[in-house]
Amino acid sequence: MGLELFYSRGISDGERTLDREESNHCVRVLRHRAGDDIHVIDGAGFLYVCTIVDDNPKEVVFEVKECIEGYGTHPYWLNIAVAPPKNIDRFEWFSEKATEIGVDEITPLFGEYSERKVFKPERVERILVSAAKQSHKAAIPVLNEAAAVTDFIAAHNSPQELRLICYCDEVESLGARKISINEALAAAASGQRTVIMIGPEGDFSRDEISAAIAGGWQPVALGDSRLRIETAALTAVAAVYLRHC
Repeated sequence: MGLELFYSRGISDGERTLDREESNHCVRVLRHRAGDDIHVIDGAGFLYVCTIVDDNPKEVVFEVKECIEGYGTHPYWLNIAVAPPKNIDRFEWFSEKATEIGVDEITPLFGEYSERKVFKPERVERILVSAAKQSHKAAIPVLNEAAAVTDFIAAHNSPQELRLICYCDEVESLGARKISINEALAAAASGQRTVIMIGPEGDFSRDEISAAIAGGWQPVALGDSRLRIETAALTAVAAVYLRHC
């Protein structure tokens, strides 16, 4: 049987209980009792080996025996900014799979051609927790507030970050050369943080891509296939992951 992980947001601040949902799963589904050891993550990269003191299915109480730093970590830092598609189920699927592979931040984007202009984070946040536990990661990706493409470009203006924008059309007329994502990743400095933008169904507008290029973003291609938003985003996450395997 694989390692069962539970989540406690406040364990690093001294909290020693599981919430109602986690407690019910621990006691009624998995049949844990007082005296059993369980493994609890804090969402920030720490795994705690704990012993149940009170097996109340509404609020499990435990004591900490050991703390392990960097459990299930990956050797890179990635913020993937994605325009949520009209069908939000596809964004939720992407968020789950990206978490399983390895991502640090997910930022919903609203572009000029976005069909979806509203994003509700609650369900995606629950999916991120579940995916982190399932894939044995103690760090849960940060789901950032949704941002306009132009605002996101302006906020990420440091050359210390590797900033990549996936764009379908050619960019020579805008004074830039599009390269493959593998080529861009190969040229990155060791330890450099990576930020990748994936546009909406209608792609980025010419004004948005012009602003990105002017701000130092590198246009990249993900191959010759025409990809859905969530497929393109997951391909980018996998490219970063495989580059560091």
